Amino acid sequence: MKLILKLLFLSTVMASFGLAQSARRIPVTLPTQVSQPEMQALLIHKVDPVYPPLAHQARVQGTVVLQIVIDKSGSVVNLQLVSGHPMLAPAAIEAVKQWKYQPYTVDGSPVEVQTQVQVNFSLSNQPIVGVIGSVASGYALPPPTPGVPRAPEVVLRTLRIEKVDPLYPPNAIRDRIQGTVVLDVRIAASGSVENVSLLSGHPVLAPAAIEAVKQWRYKPYMVNGEPGPVESTVRLNFTISENDPQGSVNESSPEPKFPSPAPVPQRVRVSAAVSQGFVLKKVPPKYPAQARYDHIQGTVVLHAMIDKEGNVANVELISGHPDLAKAAIEAVRQWKYRPYLLNGEPVEVDTQIQVNFSLAQ
Repeated sequence: MKLILKLLFLSTVMASFGLAQSARRIPVTLPTQVSQPEMQALLIHKVDPVYPPLAHQARVQGTVVLQIVIDKSGSVVNLQLVSGHPMLAPAAIEAVKQWKYQPYTVDGSPVEVQTQVQVNFSLSNQPIVGVIGSVASGYALPPPTPGVPRAPEVVLRTLRIEKVDPLYPPNAIRDRIQGTVVLDVRIAASGSVENVSLLSGHPVLAPAAIEAVKQWRYKPYMVNGEPGPVESTVRLNFTISENDPQGSVNESSPEPKFPSPAPVPQRVRVSAAVSQGFVLKKVPPKYPAQARYDHIQGTVVLHAMIDKEGNVANVELISGHPDLAKAAIEAVRQWKYRPYLLNGEPVEVDTQIQVNFSLAQ
């Protein structure tokens, strides 16, 4: 009887050991490592940290570096402090938790991402936090609308096709009222402005700004190749001068920034997967008749340079059948991209493009 019990005990232990070994063999998918500039370009909603009062009083400033994990939907799900002053770190963490990104895709599928974020606290200009690549804002953005991306002003300006200038209110001219009006705008998939609300600005100037912006029109904002709604901000400066006593209204420079620790490069290299998400207009290649007749198919890989306006400035063949290459290059030269932003500034992009030719299509 004792022998039977010992055998049963040993078999139970071995079975448990086998399950543990099986569990160890289950593959663990680690987040994809992505550079800060690549993820900066996919940021659609940014919450600025609040400068901690004690840190401000003690004149504490500097950069907080965080390592973050972004899930497949673009939400920040994990944060770890890499470096930074302990009086500044909690404010940076609390703000970055609320950031939202466009999903990062690999081979067309969203993946979890690990990257770093830098948050710069500066007392040089005003006691408002400056986030690298973002606006130092004296107002609060409304909560994000689920499923609606938020685009930088500079991107929306490239898509605007119709603009109505605000009329300077006569009573504001008489009382010499000047200042900047900041508006939150929502643009429909059709490109029309469907909602405008005031974020900050003088109440005498705001109605004229809102009335004008309501009449603006844009090219459709593309998300994953489809037109969709988008949200952004508009800044309008109302100024009166000796040379212009009747006043003028101009758009202010988008996203004023505190000085960055390093100059913004004029050109960056971006992966094919990331650049694919910035395509606004894609012209399909014409399948060469002779290649179709000879049953030639395959993938043409191109090296492309995209300028700051999103135009394909140069295309070179990397690999692919010569009978297909000319058609691929001719098509890609007509593609149009959203400008790629680095620290809020458009830069040239060095990337690769794959064009597939299939007789099954």
